[in-house]
Amino acid sequence: MPIVQVRNVSKTFYRDRGPGVRAVNDVSFSIEEGETLALIGESGSGKSTVGRLMLRLIEADDGEIVFDGHDVRRRSPEELRRLRATMQVVFQEPYESLNPRMSIGAIVGEPLEIHERGLSGRQRAARVAEMLDEVGLDPALAGRRPGALSGGQQQRVGIARALITRPRFIVLDEPTSSLDLSVQGQILRLLQDLQKRLKLTYLYISHDLSTVSYIAHRVAVMYLGQIREIGSVDDVVNRPQDPYTRALLNAFLSPDPTVRTRDTYRLSGEIPSPTQVQRGCFLYSRCPSRIEPCASTPADLRQLDPGHEVRCIRAPLSQPLVTVNPELRTFGGPPRPTQKQQA
Repeated sequence: MPIVQVRNVSKTFYRDRGPGVRAVNDVSFSIEEGETLALIGESGSGKSTVGRLMLRLIEADDGEIVFDGHDVRRRSPEELRRLRATMQVVFQEPYESLNPRMSIGAIVGEPLEIHERGLSGRQRAARVAEMLDEVGLDPALAGRRPGALSGGQQQRVGIARALITRPRFIVLDEPTSSLDLSVQGQILRLLQDLQKRLKLTYLYISHDLSTVSYIAHRVAVMYLGQIREIGSVDDVVNRPQDPYTRALLNAFLSPDPTVRTRDTYRLSGEIPSPTQVQRGCFLYSRCPSRIEPCASTPADLRQLDPGHEVRCIRAPLSQPLVTVNPELRTFGGPPRPTQKQQA
């Protein structure tokens, strides 16, 4: 049963002058309990905005966001405060998300002051020490400030802060993008281990296909605020059926310099302005597979196979992408099993 459901959510940002920027366009998906759904796409595609809308850090214009049976958009401020103890976020830049004037212990323990006010100072310190140990940090670091820690340690602090209230769902907003490759692997393994032990559900936002293939169960691909394709890692990465997904995967550079992609699929042309309403397929101006009806026919998600949906009206594509899974296994070990393989 899904623990999170996003239904027809949209968001437009308005400036002082001129038309609004359509950041999210009628997005729908669900996440099963204990699952990791990866949300990928180019910068500016709306990935992080979707994550913030789900936590109601910003307000959606339309649609429903249901968490554990509760419509997040309809909760009162007091109800939302209680609900947020079970919905947390880990931000992209660890140092920028940590207050440099506060100690590590104060940063990790701050959510307890909001959500568990009855704790004594000693109880709070014990919880903080336990959580620091949980994420692989020495509890003795509680007295230090963020500037004294490495980037990987800072991100572990951010993860500890998110976990201190015992959440069930966490938005991971590119949690490894600013870290060295070896540290990325450590953080990803930590997130996987925490998910198994604490029964967590993740929305993993990233543009790095190697980390997505390693950590996620399913993948949703975004372009201009729309979901273009959604399915298991195996379906989306190895058998993409939307032209944008195919071009996105083709742009991935293998860490092995001897590996060359065998697919020459490329997009061309300019990205349409997000301030303009697109009549037909949002990818029409750039798609090498376009036909005339694509210019005016609204492209809706439709199911190709169980659990695999695509927006392109021409799918399935005649020449699916050759497998790239072996080239994405960057962090020591096979990618996460799909839901079909788990069953």
